[in-house]
Amino acid sequence: MFWIKLPFFKLAKCSVALLNTLVSDLDEDEKFTAVNAQVFKTTGTLFLVLGQSAIVICLSAAIYTGMFSLIFENALSSGVKMSVLAVGSIIPFLIPRKQTSDYSDIAQLFHHLILDNYHLGKRLLARQIKDTEVNNHYTGRFSRVLVTGLARSGTTALTKELEKRGPFASLDYSNMPFLLAPRLWAKIYNPRQVENKERAHGDGVKVGLASVEALEEYFFKVMKQDRYILDNGLEKHALSEEENALYRKYQNSISGADKVYLAKNNNAITRLPSLIKYNPDLVVFVMVRDPLQHAYSLMIQHQKFLAKQENDPFITDYMTWLGHHEFGSNQRPFLLQEEDRDLHIGDPNTIEYWLKR
Repeated sequence: MFWIKLPFFKLAKCSVALLNTLVSDLDEDEKFTAVNAQVFKTTGTLFLVLGQSAIVICLSAAIYTGMFSLIFENALSSGVKMSVLAVGSIIPFLIPRKQTSDYSDIAQLFHHLILDNYHLGKRLLARQIKDTEVNNHYTGRFSRVLVTGLARSGTTALTKELEKRGPFASLDYSNMPFLLAPRLWAKIYNPRQVENKERAHGDGVKVGLASVEALEEYFFKVMKQDRYILDNGLEKHALSEEENALYRKYQNSISGADKVYLAKNNNAITRLPSLIKYNPDLVVFVMVRDPLQHAYSLMIQHQKFLAKQENDPFITDYMTWLGHHEFGSNQRPFLLQEEDRDLHIGDPNTIEYWLKR
C-alpha cells in the first residue's frame, strides 16, 4: 500500500525542506523567494494528503452503507458488519509488499530528510564542533591520515589494515545518516553488533556498522553546495583556509585528542593540493594499481551496480549523498585537467572507456 504512504512521505519531505530554507544563510531577498516557493509546495502537498484521506474515508463509508447493506442487510447483525468492515480494512496493510531494498520505506524517508537538506546539515555540524578547537588533536607527528586514489585501487584494504594498527578514529556506517553530527546521533542510536557481511561490490570485502568507509565526502558536498560536481565529472577545486579550519574542527570532534583521524576518500584527489598545503600534520596514501586490471575492475563494478540500481533506485540516492560517482548510473570521472572535460564521452561497456580514467 505504498501509494497510500507516498503523499504522507512527500509532505514530510516538503515540511523539512521548508525548515531547511528557513535556517539557510541566503540573503533576505533570496530567502523570501525560496520560502514562498517552498510554502506553496508544502501547502499543495498538504491539500493532496487531505484530499486523499477524504476520498478513503468516503469510499469506506460508501462500501459500508451500500454494498454491505445490499449483501448482508438481513444476514448479519450490526456488530458483525462492523467487525467484517474493520478486518477488511486492515487486510491490505497486512499483505507484505515485495522488498527490493535493504532499507525499509521509513528508513529511506529518514535518510532523505537528513541528507537532502544541506542547510540543516550545517546547523547539525555547528552543534557537532561546538567547543572543539582547530588544534585540539592528537599530539604525535601526524594527527590525521588520508587514504585516497581511484576507486578499486585498494583504498579499502589499506584503510582496514591501518585501522588495526593504531589509535585511529573515523566515521563508520553506524553514523548514517547523521554524518555531520555523529556525537548527537550516538546518544540516540546505539546499534547492536551486526555481523560483517560482504559489501555490495561482491569482491569478498566484509563490512559492518563499525567499518571505516568513505563517508566524510558529505562534509565537502555541504560546504561546497555540490558546486564541484558537474554533469560531466567532479571538478578539481581547492579548500579555502576558512573551510579547512572547519574541516579540522570536524575531524577533531570525531577523533578527540587521544586518537588519529583516519579517512578513506577517493574524491580527495580533486582537492589534494589544498589539503596538503593547510595540513602539515596530514599523511596521505595515494593508491595506484596496474592500469589494465584497474580498468577491468571498474568496468565490472559499473555493470554490477547498474543492475542493482535498476532493481533498487535507492542505491543511486545513497551513492549520490556520499559522493560515490565512480561507477553506476550516476558515474562521473575526475576532471583534474582541461583535457579531461570529455572523459564522460564513450561506451562504458568497453575497457578503453575505463582506461582513459
